[in-house]
Amino acid sequence: MFNLNRYFLLIFFIVSAIAANAQRDTSLTREVEVTKAFKPTISDAHKINEMPKIEDTEQQQPKFDYSIKSQPILNSFSVNQLKAATISSAQKKETGYGLIRAGVGNYNKPYAEFFFNNVNSKNSIFGIHAKHLSSFGKVKLEGGDKVDAPYSKSDAEVYYYHNLRKSILLIDIDYKHDGFNYYGYPLNAIPSVLLEGNQNITRQGTKQAFSKGGINVSLKNPSSKMNDTDFNFNFKYHYFGTKTEQNEHFGEFGMNFQKPIETGTILTNTGVTFVQANDIQKRITDTIGSRTQTWFFVKPAWYFENKVVNVSVGLNAWFIMDNDMDAVAKITPNIKVNYMPVKDIFKLYAGIDGNYINNHYSKIAYENPFVNPTHDVKNSFEKIHFYAGIDGKFSKKTNFKISVDYSLIDDQPFYYLNEYYPTSVPVEINSLIVNNTFDILYDNINLMKLNFEIFHTSSDKLNLLLSGNYYAYNLDEQTEAWNMPDWDATFSLNYKISEQLSVGADIYLIGERKALIIENPDDPRTFVIPSPPIYKSNNLNTIFDLNVNATYQITQKFAAFAQLNNFGFQNYQRWFGYNVQSFNALVGVSYAF
Repeated sequence: MFNLNRYFLLIFFIVSAIAANAQRDTSLTREVEVTKAFKPTISDAHKINEMPKIEDTEQQQPKFDYSIKSQPILNSFSVNQLKAATISSAQKKETGYGLIRAGVGNYNKPYAEFFFNNVNSKNSIFGIHAKHLSSFGKVKLEGGDKVDAPYSKSDAEVYYYHNLRKSILLIDIDYKHDGFNYYGYPLNAIPSVLLEGNQNITRQGTKQAFSKGGINVSLKNPSSKMNDTDFNFNFKYHYFGTKTEQNEHFGEFGMNFQKPIETGTILTNTGVTFVQANDIQKRITDTIGSRTQTWFFVKPAWYFENKVVNVSVGLNAWFIMDNDMDAVAKITPNIKVNYMPVKDIFKLYAGIDGNYINNHYSKIAYENPFVNPTHDVKNSFEKIHFYAGIDGKFSKKTNFKISVDYSLIDDQPFYYLNEYYPTSVPVEINSLIVNNTFDILYDNINLMKLNFEIFHTSSDKLNLLLSGNYYAYNLDEQTEAWNMPDWDATFSLNYKISEQLSVGADIYLIGERKALIIENPDDPRTFVIPSPPIYKSNNLNTIFDLNVNATYQITQKFAAFAQLNNFGFQNYQRWFGYNVQSFNALVGVSYAF
């Protein structure tokens, strides 16, 4: 084991030295533009890369968050960040310094947001962003109970961009706080024993809060082309803590370099990740303690192209050291092919790759905030991923994409609820209790995904987006892909009625899902012969979420806005037992300065 670690570290430092040498080529000088929301990357074959951008900073879209390439609706407002001013040599324009927005809504919902950009320097931008949104309303559960379901979301960010001619240096410091409670209970009315004060049977009504603070430092060249010598790096660190006293340290340093050679371009992505979670229920030893992981990764590739085809051939390799288990090494291919018979109009693409997925503590906590807070989750291995698609334009104003993905994934986590007889309840109360925080089971899964997207803009005033996904699952042991939908779809429309008035609408649909309760029928308060657990499958209905927004520009600086979320009045469940707020509205004003 020692020799294996030594050889891997030797390879890591040799690659790092090559990357440093590649940085010395400074033969090109380019002018670049920077925006706050811009994160330079090499063009991704999976996305429509030339769709017009919607410049409406007021538009709202609920976000999805499933663990496999799909996401559940979070019924809360998420204001898009105001773009920072542009760095360029063009004639200076009076862009102002920032924006203040404030509003109120039903469910006792206050909202405030602040943006500030300082662009006095030609080569740098300094900015601040802060936001708060909270709600203190009640939600009706499937069993008929109306329960307090408060939440609070606060974000703060300070960022600095500096133009270094060819590259952009970014320093970003951020902090976010999410407060909520475990208010859910599935199917039936909440048992009275769980409504008593200071009960410790489940976490019913217990408050939880996530706090995450971090820093990101990166150096990137957004104008770099594949025939340029280029080097960039990214360092990020965050500390994540919970009200229930779990915490996580996460740090990652990665480098990318490319070097043209006679037959193409050499590409390498290499780096190291460190993650430590504390005060968790360790999966291997079943004790409360800490889990530490150190990940090394190297992803070399060779790229070549001609007028209509470009090909990248490489591999992805990981080496992981974990204080709870033996070291692990994983490797997958990484092959991409793009064929463009008609430049900028029509493209075919295909590839084979894979991924070793770090299911670290904060990733799982944000994916499902109602998971057991002491969780310790296995990493997942996407050992092979095939994909292919068509990316093109029907016309100058209409883009489309059709794609298919097929993945073989080991140790995919699935969430379920546990039903049991609690030992702390008197025997005369002969009632099963459902724990309202989710536990995790695993299975190997074959996943196929079909995707269709179309974007149309008929003028500067109208934009339409339609996308849909179909999923097919094949599992080794489980009868269902728990909490995963068979399909989902999105329709978005934005229309500028006049220079003062803009409106938009978003429709989000998610097909039926299956949720799992595992009943443990034995009563530990009595002496019985152990019985096997009983798996109970439950239907989660199709989600229909309609959201409407409007902005009216009163003056050049003042505007009024209104947002109507869940306009279909659907009392759907984002996670089993956790219903969302029904129709909710937010109205307010904004002032640009």
